Amino acid sequence: MSHELVEQEFSYFVDASEIGYKPVKINVSLPDEDKRRLCLRLGLHSIDNLSADIVLERNSVNKFILVKGKIIAEIYQKCVVTTEPVPEIIEDNFEAWFAEPNQAVSFIKARRERMSRKEKSDQPVMEDSDDPEAIIDGNIDLGELVVQHFSLSLLPYPRADGASFDNGDDNTLGAAPEGAYDNPFAALKDWKAGESKKDK
Repeated sequence: MSHELVEQEFSYFVDASEIGYKPVKINVSLPDEDKRRLCLRLGLHSIDNLSADIVLERNSVNKFILVKGKIIAEIYQKCVVTTEPVPEIIEDNFEAWFAEPNQAVSFIKARRERMSRKEKSDQPVMEDSDDPEAIIDGNIDLGELVVQHFSLSLLPYPRADGASFDNGDDNTLGAAPEGAYDNPFAALKDWKAGESKKDK
């Protein structure tokens, strides 16, 4: 079954068939005309620039494609107290794995079938290399991948210098202030941080 390629706020499609065993380097940058739409999606005040240096390489064993990238961005978020713009510079690394849909499904199915029922119930969250993203119609959307990881790198509760809540409670490291989740990925970031603490 064919899947229609969906244009996101920032899309940069790469033909997966052109990715071999030698690293392919690509730089992707958010065009000026897409900045406003992405700001609306993520609840940002503005984006000065957003780019990523990416390396793609096919694994010779399972044929999966490994995507490694470094995100660099200069943005302004809305202060959770005053809504005034707060500058933020982001530099963050990420990686992801991709495979053809039938290959990804068969790999995971085979892995799970080897486990007993008890092992299944105790199975932790799989690593990305064990749970690859599906390649859609032979393409990988590097733009949307960058956006997702960029979103997880944002400060969840940006605050202007000197800004404080009326009740004097400045403990924003715990529960989020009401209405602070303009960025739909911020809650996910807090959840992941909480899960990491449980594992320690």
